[in-house]
Amino acid sequence: MIILNDIGKEYIQGKTNVIVLNKLCLHVNYDENVGIIGPSGSGKSTLLNLIGLLEQPSSGNIKICNVDFNDLKEEEKVIFRKENIGFIFQNNQLLEDFNVEENVALPLLMNGNSFRKSISKANDYLNLLGISDRNKFKPGLLSGGEQQRVAIARALIKNPKILLADEPTGSLDHQNTKIVFNSIRKLSKENKIITVFATHNLNLVKLLDKCFLMEGGKLIDFKNK
Repeated sequence: MIILNDIGKEYIQGKTNVIVLNKLCLHVNYDENVGIIGPSGSGKSTLLNLIGLLEQPSSGNIKICNVDFNDLKEEEKVIFRKENIGFIFQNNQLLEDFNVEENVALPLLMNGNSFRKSISKANDYLNLLGISDRNKFKPGLLSGGEQQRVAIARALIKNPKILLADEPTGSLDHQNTKIVFNSIRKLSKENKIITVFATHNLNLVKLLDKCFLMEGGKLIDFKNK
C-alpha cells in the first residue's frame, strides 16, 4: 500500500521558489494499477521520484508497505528501493554493452545471484513477454517496442512490490503502445504489484483501476471529473 499525505515539493530556481506539489494526497491499495495524467511540467515525474524514494519531499509524509519513510535513514531507503521498487522509463536505459538477457538479469546479478540462475530467470520473463528469440541481441538491434518489453522484464525480474512507469509508451506507435501497456498491466496483476503510470495517453485511462489528473500540484480524480 502507498500512502502519501500532504506532500509538498519545492525547487529553488535562482531566487525563486517553484512549488511543484502542494499538499498532495494519494492512497493506492495492493495490486492496483493507477494512472497519473497531466501536461509536461505538471509534476508527474516528481511524484514518481518521491514514491520511488529518489527524492525527498519538502513536507508531508510517505508510507509504503507499512514503512514510514520519515523515520528512515538514506541508506535504509536505498536498500528498500533496491529490494521493493521497479522502474520503467520512456528512455528505457538499456545498456548497449550487454545483450538482452544480460540487461534483464542485471538486477539479480547486482544482488549477488549466480549468473546461471539470473540468466535463466531473465529468459523466463523474456518468454512471457514474447521476445525470447531476441535474448542474444544487443538493445540497438531491437525495435522501440521490443526495447520497452526488455525494460519491463528487467523491472519485474526481482518481483518488486511497486512498479513505477514514467511515460513507458510515450515514444511508441499505437500497436506497440498497446502491447507494452497490456504487458505491464497483465504481469502486475498476476504478481499483485502496485503499478503507478505517468502518461499523456488518455486512451489508457479506462483500462486502469484509478486515474488522477495532476493539477495545481494536487491530484484530482479524473474518472469522476
